[in-house]
Amino acid sequence: MLAPLLALTSSVLWGTGDFLGGRASRNHAVLVVLFWSQAAMVLLVWSAVAIAIALGALDLDPRALLIGAGGGMAGVIALGAFYKALAIGPMSVVPPIAAAGVLIPVAVGLATGAPPSTMVLVGIVLAILGVVLASAGEGTNDDSNVATRIAPATLGLCLIAATGFGIIFVAMDYAAGDNALTALAATAGIRVGSFAALAIAVLFTRTRPWAHATPRQAAGFAAIGLFDTGANFTFAVAAALGELEIVAVLGTLYPAVTSALAHVVLGEKLGRTQLAGVVLAIAGVVVLAMT
Repeated sequence: MLAPLLALTSSVLWGTGDFLGGRASRNHAVLVVLFWSQAAMVLLVWSAVAIAIALGALDLDPRALLIGAGGGMAGVIALGAFYKALAIGPMSVVPPIAAAGVLIPVAVGLATGAPPSTMVLVGIVLAILGVVLASAGEGTNDDSNVATRIAPATLGLCLIAATGFGIIFVAMDYAAGDNALTALAATAGIRVGSFAALAIAVLFTRTRPWAHATPRQAAGFAAIGLFDTGANFTFAVAAALGELEIVAVLGTLYPAVTSALAHVVLGEKLGRTQLAGVVLAIAGVVVLAMT
């Protein structure tokens, strides 16, 4: 039961962080938001790793670090595409489409593990179907009354995000080992990979993130990174303790959190199809949590 609860916790953290990151990306360049959020988390996570090593509680596994770093590079590219999609598209609809990346870890988990039970399959189907339906509706925004059907460019960004998110889920599962400390090492690897990718992007684009954010704004972006890193860690622990195909689905229910915040804070409304999708996704969560 602990693994599903941790996976759901990661969804809450991811959903909140995505909402904050999407809003920040409407007023600031995505690369600036990502740079400050990821830089702060590199320091935080590696400080925790150093303490664990000093206490003799953790031996770094190079394999976990490398796999985590590879997943981190894919993850930050996905996050950049995702934040951009949130900035230019309807925040209620973008997350459910990006969450379709759950198909990748589900497929990997089913291919490498024991055959799932009927209840597990039912829960997975309900959750995935909910994600698909949530992306198909035409809710409106109270301020502009603009239909929330997604534009082709935004859809492309969502698919990039979905692919990267799927890859990082698999990477976290393989790197996390079987306990919280190895999950911490995997999270540390993810932070290294994500920040390395960002450093390359900063050099290539000649962007100066430190010149485009006040100290207060940088602190706000760092808080976004705290949600993202917390989600990575709780998911990594969930993956270490549970079955990948189950925790991956539960971990990708963050769209419900982001959509709810968009509804409450921004006034975006869900259409009937989208609402049906949310209900189905929650039903899938209940079924999976009971297995």
